[in-house]
Amino acid sequence: MTRWLLAVGLGLAAAWLGYGRVLASRATSSQSAKPALLALAALRAVAVTLAAALLLAAPWGRATPLAPLVAIDVSRSTLRAAGDAAAAISSWRTRLADSLRAANALPTAETPLVLVGDSLRDADAGALATLTPTDAASRVRPAVDRAASLGRALVLVTDGEVDDPEALRDAPAGSRVITLPAAPRVDLALVELAAPASVAGGDTLTVGLTVVSGARPTGDASVTVLLDGTAAASLPVPALGAASSTRLTARVALPRGTRQSVLQAAVQLSGDVEPRNDTLGVALEVNDRPAAVFVSTAPDVDVREALAVLRGALDVPTRAYLRLAPNRWSVEGTLAPIAESEVRARAREAGLLIVHGDTSWGATLADGARPLARALWVPAPPTAAARAGELARTPEWYPLDAPSSPLVAALAMLPFDSLPPVTLAGPAREGMPVLRARLARRGDPVAAISAREVAGARTVVVSGSGWAGWSLRGGRSRDAFTALWGALFDWLSTGRGDLRAARPVPGVVREGDVLRWRRGGADSVVAVRITPRAAAGGVAAGAAAGTAAAGTAAAPLTVRFTGGRFEAASGALPAGVYDVAATGGSSLLVVNPSLEWVPRAAAASVSTVREAGAAGDAPRLPEQWWPFVLILLLLSAEWVGRRSVGQR
Repeated sequence: MTRWLLAVGLGLAAAWLGYGRVLASRATSSQSAKPALLALAALRAVAVTLAAALLLAAPWGRATPLAPLVAIDVSRSTLRAAGDAAAAISSWRTRLADSLRAANALPTAETPLVLVGDSLRDADAGALATLTPTDAASRVRPAVDRAASLGRALVLVTDGEVDDPEALRDAPAGSRVITLPAAPRVDLALVELAAPASVAGGDTLTVGLTVVSGARPTGDASVTVLLDGTAAASLPVPALGAASSTRLTARVALPRGTRQSVLQAAVQLSGDVEPRNDTLGVALEVNDRPAAVFVSTAPDVDVREALAVLRGALDVPTRAYLRLAPNRWSVEGTLAPIAESEVRARAREAGLLIVHGDTSWGATLADGARPLARALWVPAPPTAAARAGELARTPEWYPLDAPSSPLVAALAMLPFDSLPPVTLAGPAREGMPVLRARLARRGDPVAAISAREVAGARTVVVSGSGWAGWSLRGGRSRDAFTALWGALFDWLSTGRGDLRAARPVPGVVREGDVLRWRRGGADSVVAVRITPRAAAGGVAAGAAAGTAAAGTAAAPLTVRFTGGRFEAASGALPAGVYDVAATGGSSLLVVNPSLEWVPRAAAASVSTVREAGAAGDAPRLPEQWWPFVLILLLLSAEWVGRRSVGQR
């Protein structure tokens, strides 16, 4: 309507500009010509109105509703706990057709039909009889975006278990969700296995497990933790209600030796109908050499707070040794005595070494045969005792900024104006400044922390004491402390002696997930070869095979780290255990069955989608042929009429 009003206004304005003054000047002298001039003005008004409506693409006629976009969820969760596969697929097709028919949403040749799951692809109405739900994910965002781009409502047919239910809030008006009913069955599954990616041989490993139940309550069950296929621990699982979960913790004693192992957990429940979600596994690197060693010859509260960040940032075993008195060394935590020679031996083998206090203690530990990441931390000396009549004041250095360095992206957002002061032991002159400070907020800034990298070996130099004051204050200061030391340790950790050019990012990997890779060298393009240890039949099969010879040829893969990043992604792999070979060493990759096999609450429902009716676009005037002919006739009639009344 707005476009037509604008077009009519333009038409009336054109008629007034052409005939308004003429009508006003002849009103008293020639009343007989007035009707003819009014008719000519009307002809021009109509012609200009139509021309303007064509240019504005004004609507012509009523809007007709568009057929909705029908999206069918073909993820594997539809077949979970369904028993015989062929019978389950046939039953799913029948329920699918019945639900579409009941909702009057059966797709036709004019109705767009798409399949959703791990990807979006087009289909036709004839494909309903042969559809098989095999996707390893349930993502509906692409279908919502497709419906919005077409201006159509969305009709989603799903089992309700989607990965991104929040996307349905953006569905076009009039969209609906049809949830296929499923019979509740007894099912118990492992959804999480938390363990460090790298551990030291001889240590005791703490494993966190999360067990979830399906749509029916379960009885008592048990979980077995296996290391390379051998049972290492067993835990009872209490009875759970429907759609419930519980958290368990197991402790596994690791034998000594350097190796790559498969750590997995398997749940056992009588009457469990879905075995594909009973096992979960991760790759575990066991190494007798400590990954990180923290040595302090002058332990203080700074050491305690930095150790908390170090262990949290790297998620690797960190051993700390404290010199509590001359020639008296103790293990941090237990305070068990240890010989200095043993401390030096372990520090020499560490991939990441932090020396706090007398930094000359670790000056001769670097092994030139491999890179060694080090942090040298010089605490501030005690404040000089005050003389008679004077007050002793600790010099306060306030953090100023984070200049350009490899860590500037992580440190630029620190709240420098509100951070507590520290006490410096002098400028950190080695390498490039990472963080600068000024004395009493005046004077020239000096480097409080600096960093350098030489031939792959990274070193951070930290000056001063009182950094723990940030953490002890809490709030934003605590977050700043964690960000600072986390960034320092993370930057150092990329050069802590791991020579592999690329390795999988630790954690639980599932079928259908993109693979995450971490860069370990200077090359941004890394060639990787992936060899399955056994046929991709699940983690249990791969772990049982242990170190058996591969039955399938290695597959080459090129991993590209773009933009100077240290992480990259590649395509998904089927479930199984894989050996990964890259320049500098090998890795182990465990791919678990898809998350689609794990029971979860239905999140997609009609209530998540707006209920307003949807209509298609009305026909537009430029799509008709007659306005062009009518405009030509109107302008021709006006021209003839103007000549008949003596107008040019």
